[in-house]
Order: sequence, then structure tokens, then C-alpha cells
Amino acid sequence: MKNKLFLLLIVSWVFMSCDELIDVTPKGKYTTDNYFVDDQSLIDAVTGVYAQLLQNEFLGLTYPKWDICSDDLYRSGDHAFDAAIETFTFDAANTQIAWTWSRTYELAARANNILVFAKDKTTFSPDILKRSIGEVYFLRAFTYWALYLPFGEIPLIIEEDVLNKNYNKPKSTVPEVLAQIEKDLKASLEYLNPTETDGRVHQGAAYAYLTQLYMHWSCIAGLSDAERNAKLNAAIEYGEKITGNTLYKLTDTYLENFRQVTTGTSELLFYMPSNQWRNNMWLNYFNNRSLGGWGFWQPLKGLYDSYNPNDIRKSCTLLKEGVDLMTASGSDAVFDKPTVTGYQFCKYLKLKDGLKDDNLIIPLMRSADIYLLVAEAKIRLNGNGAGDAEINAVRKRTGLPDISNAGKDELMLERRHELAGEVRRHFDMVRWDKIGWVDLETLYSLDISMFEVDKGIRKFTRPRNYYFPLPQGEIDKSKGVLIQNSEYTH
Repeated sequence: MKNKLFLLLIVSWVFMSCDELIDVTPKGKYTTDNYFVDDQSLIDAVTGVYAQLLQNEFLGLTYPKWDICSDDLYRSGDHAFDAAIETFTFDAANTQIAWTWSRTYELAARANNILVFAKDKTTFSPDILKRSIGEVYFLRAFTYWALYLPFGEIPLIIEEDVLNKNYNKPKSTVPEVLAQIEKDLKASLEYLNPTETDGRVHQGAAYAYLTQLYMHWSCIAGLSDAERNAKLNAAIEYGEKITGNTLYKLTDTYLENFRQVTTGTSELLFYMPSNQWRNNMWLNYFNNRSLGGWGFWQPLKGLYDSYNPNDIRKSCTLLKEGVDLMTASGSDAVFDKPTVTGYQFCKYLKLKDGLKDDNLIIPLMRSADIYLLVAEAKIRLNGNGAGDAEINAVRKRTGLPDISNAGKDELMLERRHELAGEVRRHFDMVRWDKIGWVDLETLYSLDISMFEVDKGIRKFTRPRNYYFPLPQGEIDKSKGVLIQNSEYTH
């Protein structure tokens, strides 16, 4: 049977009597053989892949929730499954875990359909086909990246699996998963352009995620020194395609990266839109109820106090109730809205008539992230001071002086301040724990690392909590093919 991509039903309801309807034959049935016929059909299919990013159960809701595990955020709100995630008391039936899995694999399925049934067709304009295939390779890589970060070992569904209808697959190992992401990102580079129209991915995004990939890869267990160093050198190689290219230069000011409405900046390598018609849940969760949001995801005191008061990023990122002016959000009034922790993120708060403005681009990857990853790789390879140039390039717009001989502590603090609220902290901390840069069992147990209601409950255990359990519902459906992550089988 042919795979059905879409089914459009045009139904005319004609009442013949109170309980009689005319049956109408469904029309407009599309299959993989008859759908991909022209440029517009391909563009629409790729748009359908992008659309999955905005789903509540993916980037709009579940993806940023992983950072409530960190020492930067408190979940707030009334979701019991969030409390379990933040305190590491979850089980394999957790709603957050199930949502992440199902929605993310939906994106992979859409990408696979295009790679299988459209890639080799000759009915498209060469430029449209080239761009579309590059986008889809990148988006599939991002899909598996978004699954790797929380789960580690996952099934990889790729083209041959679609052709063979082989969807019930066992997990791949962590190196196999990372290798597939690497393969897709490198494939995307063969098709993508250096820059693109607003909202579409380009080569800069692929370079950036390759850099991030290699940094995480360099931290997994079982690598020899030579293998680890090779990953660090690869991170530098691809990262310098960002740091050494004016197409992806850092913006002059920090805040402008978070106040874009329809167009990005040179620094925004990958982002998602939001608007009044279809606001992204990210904005609701990060913003106070009194400002039109839901009042979840609130900063902790430890994050606020960790900043140098002269660092412009502090006023662009955080507000302390009753103290800070909402200048970065477009008001000179003191922030006086009640919060649970006493703090509010303003990185995603742009005011309009006293409420949050939903017309706001949300950054997913910025060049500054890559500058700091390159600096980190250089420090790990060559010691303190090796990453000073990249760190100081990022600090240039902060109002702070250059630093010299920076080591791991300075690098980690710089990433915390530059990327607060951008879903980096927890996964950074996990990979740093793997190489001994931090002791997460101790750090995550400190009072300063959590909100008061979690004291005595929150407990991170290594290596168990490096990853989360696979959804129990998916394991049950697999009939023994999908095996739970080993740390959750006892």
C-alpha cells in the first residue's frame, strides 16, 4: 500500500431529513506517488517539517523544560510532572518524557518522507530542491539531537527504514546516534546556502550544531585521549567557520538578539517565530501571569547573584521584583509583579500596552554560543588562556573588561551568563560532570541550586541522571524491541 502523506476530505452535508445524510466520496487523496509534483508541493512539505518545531510538545513547551533540572530555574506552576523532572524523582511514565518522544519522532517522520520520496525526483526547480533537501537533512539532525540530549540511546529511523516499513527498531548506542547526527549535518552542508531568507536554516546553523555536537561527543565515556582530542579539534574547525565569518558576526548589542520580530540578526543562526496569531508557548511559560503569561520557569536567586552588577546581560536577562527597572523590556517602571522566586526573566519579555508582546523571535542557536564552545575546546586542549580571544569577543559588548588566562571556571561562568534561559545550562552541566569539571551530585544538592520547596527532595545521581528513561508506553508498544535505558532497569 502506498504511504499516505495527506488526506483532504471535502464533505458536503446535505440534509434530506432530520436523520438522513448524503454520503460523499472523499476527494483529493494524496500519496507519495502523486503528491510531489511541483515546487509548491515540496515547499509545503518542508514547511510542514518546520511547523513541528512550534508544537507545544516540542520546542514550544517540552524542550525548554529540561533546564528546570539546572541550578538556574524553578519550574513554578502546578504541573506535577514538572516537579518530578526538576527533583529527579520521575519515572518512565512521566508526561514530559512521553510528549517529547512522540512529537519529536513526528518531525523525523516528515523529514524522512521528503528524503525518501522527493529527493530524487526531477519535477522540481534545481534551486528549490537543493535548498529543501538541505533543510530536511538539518531538521532531521536537529530532531535526533533534541532526542539525544535527554535520552542518549534512541532508535534511529532513516530512509531505508521507511522503505522497508521498519519502524519498530531497537536503540542505537550513543556513538551511533552522534554519528548519524554528524552525517546529516554534513549532508546538509552540501545543499544549504551560506545565508538564507528569514526563518530558513543555512550553513551557519549546520556549522554551529556540528560544533556543539563535537563538544558533547568529546565528553562521553570510553574515548581514548586521541579520540577525545580529535572531537575537540573538530569542534574548533567547524566553530571557526562561525567565528571567522562576518556573515555570522556577533551583534553590537546583546539585547537586539532578543527583540527581533520578523527578521533575525547575523548572530541568530537558528530561531523560531512567534506572533499574535500563533504565539509560542515558550513566551507564556517564561512570563508572569500579570504580564499575560503563565508564570512558570522563574529564575533562582543563585543565578541573579552570580552576575557582575556591571554586566549588561544581567539587566537584559533578569528582573528582581521590586528592585529592577523593566528598561530592557520597554518600560522605565520597576518590576513589581509577584513571582514565586522573586525573579522574572526579561530576555523573552517585550512589552506592548503593558503586557507581553507575542511578536518576538526566539533564538535557538546564536554565534556567541559557538565562540564560547571554541574557547572551551581550546582550553581543554591547550590549557588556561587558550580561549581568551573568543571569550573576550563575547564580553566586548557586556560592559566588562577583557579577561586573561581564563580557565574552566571563567569559561563556565561566561556560558552561564551569556546563555541563561536558552536551554543550555543543564546539558552543559551534565557534560562537564562527565569530564570532572563539576560535581553535579554536590552542586545540585546545594540550597542555592534549588527553590526552597525542593530542599530534601531533589537528588541528582550519576550516572543515572545523565539521561532520562525512555517512555514506558513506547517500550510496551514495541513488544520487547525497545529496551529501557540501563540505569532505569533496576
